[in-house]
Amino acid sequence: MRFSPSTLGWYPEHTDYPNLPNDVITVSDALYAELCGKQIEAGPGGIPRERTPIPLDPVPTLVSGLQDLMDSRAKALGYDDLKTAITYRGDPNPKFAAEAEGFFVYRSGVWTTAYAYLARVQAGEVSFPTLAEAVAMMPALSITYTEPT
Repeated sequence: MRFSPSTLGWYPEHTDYPNLPNDVITVSDALYAELCGKQIEAGPGGIPRERTPIPLDPVPTLVSGLQDLMDSRAKALGYDDLKTAITYRGDPNPKFAAEAEGFFVYRSGVWTTAYAYLARVQAGEVSFPTLAEAVAMMPALSITYTEPT
């Protein structure tokens, strides 16, 4: 089978075409069978591959992923979620108060970092990150608590 990256079209080898695209490449029958009926795109070297749909608006997916990250870190310390952890700010128990303050600062840092990066995306300076890339950019959670002696 033949494939044209510019037209994303398939051209059987046994058919003569008067105006075959100049960029036609030969692909294996196995690859053609795997991609048949799927939405495709040209990958590196023009090799066809299945197109991964991009969400129309990736921001909600990223926001949800970052919120899940913060919630999971709060749950790891026994809280229901991030919001619950933060409600302990100023708590008489110094351990709870310290954790709450750490989560409060952490949440602010995550959203400040995320929206600053989004502004760079919208300005065309950088590409939209995957969730894994975004998570790697986020500040660390820091909780400062010293056990009383």
